[in-house]
Amino acid sequence: MELDVLTVGEILVEMMAKNLDQDFLHPGELLGPYPSGAPAIFIDQIVKLGLRGGIIGCVGEDDFGEMVYQRLKRDGIQTDLIKRTGEYITGIAFVTYFSNGERKFIFHLPHSAASKVFSEDITEDLIKNVKCLHIMGCSLAISKNMKDAIMKAVDLAYSFEKMVSFDPNIRVELGLSPEYLKTLKYILSKSDIVLSGEIEILTITESQSMEEALDKLREFGIKIIVIKKGKRGAEAYYGEEHYRVDPYPVDEVDPTGAGDCFDAGFIASILQGYNINKALRLANIIGALSVTKKGPMEGVVDGETLKNYI
Repeated sequence: MELDVLTVGEILVEMMAKNLDQDFLHPGELLGPYPSGAPAIFIDQIVKLGLRGGIIGCVGEDDFGEMVYQRLKRDGIQTDLIKRTGEYITGIAFVTYFSNGERKFIFHLPHSAASKVFSEDITEDLIKNVKCLHIMGCSLAISKNMKDAIMKAVDLAYSFEKMVSFDPNIRVELGLSPEYLKTLKYILSKSDIVLSGEIEILTITESQSMEEALDKLREFGIKIIVIKKGKRGAEAYYGEEHYRVDPYPVDEVDPTGAGDCFDAGFIASILQGYNINKALRLANIIGALSVTKKGPMEGVVDGETLKNYI
């Protein structure tokens, strides 16, 4: 099985509060289920851009699992790597949005099918036949066996000199222990490309400024550093070169998944031979367009749509 991009992590469904500033302390209407999971959104966007993508994950043998599995299959993802289990239900995330721009999540992941990925699911033959391995930091916090599987994949990819890209994608709801931060730093030390928000990078590198954080990332040996700034655009650093793009103006409907789609746009562009400046520009457009539809995976952009916006 030859793939352009492989990822490992949670596949889940998302239920979202219908109204802005609707908390989870009182009864309220919810929308969903929507296919979700940061690695799943990422790989869905990858294949929408014309690359071969696969995800190692697990869903339950329930309607939620069937729904998200069929969505991924229909979109062209290599679903042979997705396991199904009747012992655990499909992972679920509940999310609500607030008028100040903040979000709040409640996850049912550690004791769900989403967590049932193990080291034995990662094989040398599989890693040898990919061009890029992409890892999301949130996946590392779900369960010890998931973390062990991801670490094995990263070590194999590094040993086979495959491209490793990493988005720390910290979810404080899943925990932020010293051991977790140590794991994030280890993945950074094996990565060629890092795509992150500012606060995450400052947290992981324990830095007081972005300049200090960037210096520490370079010490890890990371070749390309991409900083996602949301409504303030994005920046990329490659050696002494610095690139910057302004935010792409859109009407925001649902911000969940924007960073995952941005990651996919950047990685796909690099693999398709674009330079860093163009890759950053395309990723910025893709990330922006992803927020224009309700549902974390509903805003993925195909190649034809991207051409029209360009």
